[in-house]
Amino acid sequence: MIHKKIVNTYAAIASVFPAELEKDLSDNERICPTCHGLGMVVEDNIFELKDDNSEFGKKYRFPYKKQALSFCPDCVNGVQTLCPYCKKPYLKYETYCDCPGAKKEKERIEKEKYNKLISNAKEVNVDCVENMLYCEEDDVFYEDIHDFFDRWYDDIPRPERLWVTSKVELSIDATNVIEDACSELHEDAVDCCDYKELQGILDKWCSEQKGTTTYYPNYKEYVTIDWDKYKGCIYM
Repeated sequence: MIHKKIVNTYAAIASVFPAELEKDLSDNERICPTCHGLGMVVEDNIFELKDDNSEFGKKYRFPYKKQALSFCPDCVNGVQTLCPYCKKPYLKYETYCDCPGAKKEKERIEKEKYNKLISNAKEVNVDCVENMLYCEEDDVFYEDIHDFFDRWYDDIPRPERLWVTSKVELSIDATNVIEDACSELHEDAVDCCDYKELQGILDKWCSEQKGTTTYYPNYKEYVTIDWDKYKGCIYM
């Protein structure tokens, strides 16, 4: 049998919370208008009863509720952070905005970071590169500079450089395998295993696998593209 009980929120809050809450706000912060700085809102927590034949139960699908205070969906700790460009609040736990001003600033920061990346990177001779080359402009990995010019199409602006890549081969650590296998055994079981022998077996198995080698741009070395040198290329 459902019976309604009213909780005096003013009395309850007065007995639990202080009379005032302090909020130290930065220039781009404000008190949340949804919860008025409390950081909490009322949540209904609706529910229904099985085999409820009451008129109230027949009229509504979830006729009953147990209201409680819950975290505000529009702020963190009763405070909203505003975009410094359009002054609209960020979504909860977000720190970005899609307004033109924010996008322009993001582009400026990314360009500044990229210029710093370039200034710290080392230019190397393309003939000394052993791994694949990576082109940021089309997000493609090339076998070498000749492969780049053979496959390049002038449908996007010409890049100035190609990044040298790092090669990662398939490998399995015997220590991890043994420790995982012995996790359910007695505490000294790992000391009874031959790590060196297993590592040799794993290294041999990894070397026999094909198509697993992966390349990543290392952003520490690059080659400058000499477009004039390849004027005879079919796509020039």
